[in-house]
This record gives sequence, C-alpha cells and structure tokens, in this order.
Amino acid sequence: MKDLKSRLLSPVCDSLTVTILGGEFLIRRLSAYELAEFEDRAGQLRIEDNTRGLALAGAALVLNALVDEEGKPVSDLPAPDELMKSHSYASLIEALTVVQRHSYGTLEEAKKN
Repeated sequence: MKDLKSRLLSPVCDSLTVTILGGEFLIRRLSAYELAEFEDRAGQLRIEDNTRGLALAGAALVLNALVDEEGKPVSDLPAPDELMKSHSYASLIEALTVVQRHSYGTLEEAKKN
C-alpha cells in the first residue's frame, strides 16, 4: 500500500501497431489529460475558423502518440508542420482518428469484430 500513489500514477504501456500515413507505426494510448487538452484546443481553433492551427494540433497529437518497441516516445520526429507539408488533410485526419480511437479504447474492439 505504500506505493499506491506511484502505482496509480504510472502509465500503462498499451501500444498497438497501426497503418497510418503510408506505413506501419506503433502508437500508445494517450492520457485522458492529453486528449482533453487537444479537444479544448481543437474547440477553440474551430471557433476561430483556424484550419491550419487545427491541422497542426492534430499532426502534433499523432506524433505524440508514436512509440518504439519498448513503448517509449520516439525521438527524431518531424515537426507537425513538416508532417502537414508531406500528407493530405485526409491522411492526417485518418491518422488522428486512429490515434483517438485507440486512446478511447475502441480501435482494438473494432479490429476484433
């Protein structure tokens, strides 16, 4: 019981191999805080009709979800704007949807069915 707080605050590595942006990558489940931050930011950007900002925020979220085989964040990633310059909106939205569905716990369920 003495390690209860540290155990509760230790993230669970729940990575999954997905095909996004033309390749296979490992992604992790994002924390509830990360998802809430993104949703708050996305809501504000929608109000401002800031399509570029929304695409950058989505690209950043996708990049933040990438992990290596050990479940650790990947280093040496492109910047979100570089990702935007290399991929279509459709590809970025698809990747963002996959990351969000995995984070909400629905991607694996969909794959099982």
